[in-house]
Amino acid sequence: MAAPAPRLHHLDAARALLLLLGLPFHVATKAIFESEPAAVDFQQSLLIGGWASLTHVFRMFAFFMLAGYFAGMIRERKGTKAWLVDRTRRLGLPFVASLLTLGALQFQLQEAVLHKPSPHFLGLPLALDHLWFLVVLLGLCAVYAAVPATRITPGEHTRRAMLMQGPQSLILLALLALWGLVRYAAELAPPIPEAPIETLLWQQFLFHAAGFALGVSAWHARIGAQVFALRNRWIIPAIAVLLIPYLPLDPLLRPALGKEIYPDLTGALTLRIIELPLAFLMSLAMFRVLAWAVRRPSRIVTFFVDGALAIYLFHLVWAMLLLPQARALSLPPEAQWFVASCAVLLLAIASYLIVRTTNLTSVLFCGAPKRAEPQVPPCFPRQNR
Repeated sequence: MAAPAPRLHHLDAARALLLLLGLPFHVATKAIFESEPAAVDFQQSLLIGGWASLTHVFRMFAFFMLAGYFAGMIRERKGTKAWLVDRTRRLGLPFVASLLTLGALQFQLQEAVLHKPSPHFLGLPLALDHLWFLVVLLGLCAVYAAVPATRITPGEHTRRAMLMQGPQSLILLALLALWGLVRYAAELAPPIPEAPIETLLWQQFLFHAAGFALGVSAWHARIGAQVFALRNRWIIPAIAVLLIPYLPLDPLLRPALGKEIYPDLTGALTLRIIELPLAFLMSLAMFRVLAWAVRRPSRIVTFFVDGALAIYLFHLVWAMLLLPQARALSLPPEAQWFVASCAVLLLAIASYLIVRTTNLTSVLFCGAPKRAEPQVPPCFPRQNR
């Protein structure tokens, strides 16, 4: 029997961080793209646009890469059937509960507060918004479960590619670039009639399959400890080289650079070619920084790991409610964005603390029943679960 994989504490921090980075991102995008009138001053800010662009390019890729890695780990530990039941409970229940409550509220707030109607989901007055990632993750888990684990045997070439060693790494980056073109082709396919959200949902599934597959491969190749703390002198220069063409093409940053939101055909193709290789490299760099910074259990990390899902689920309601007030402040747009983001974080944390007080709400919005807090002396950090 193989020895258990060592606990990589920085991956706990990564799981929480990647979801929490979505809070200021959604504050910005709600103001820019989903408000009427649109927050033009937000859109023209280099700070807001730069932050949104740099975090968006890797945030969800790294999240799905981690999800794939943990999916492989837990599936092997529990067995496929028990793992699927666990995923359904931890992801499916929060999705349904959030869609029927927060999704219904967000649908109403979108028009009442932001004055821009929300598209329906499944023909119902429900806003999918940020809840899409749960559907995509459940779908990817279902596909992975259908593949016998014994059939997933990454070879030496795959290991070297993921560890950025030799020509295999260039082949991997080229394959990621090709998958970006597949995404572009999917975007050109006829949409599902009168179902823009459902159309976007299957496109997201296709796009994020790349990160999930890499995470699964890292587990089955037994190279997680190396991949998620990779030392490679070429990663940072490669990121810098790819960012040079990427940033001027990214619709999140282009208005702040005095350009039209969307690039021309050549620019759009270039953007899709660059996007996934850049996301992979930036994810590796982020994991490496966290491996250096987080080397042991931490109460703060544990709190946000336990609460990240609920905090993320609740934050968009608060963002929609607070944005008009923040935009009315006599402050520069960057300060408005910062104030709104901090207030959203605090209120989303408060929401998490409330829902975790009962077993029912904890299961529905946190994916797990509430747990008694162990009596740990202040000088000793609590072990991550």
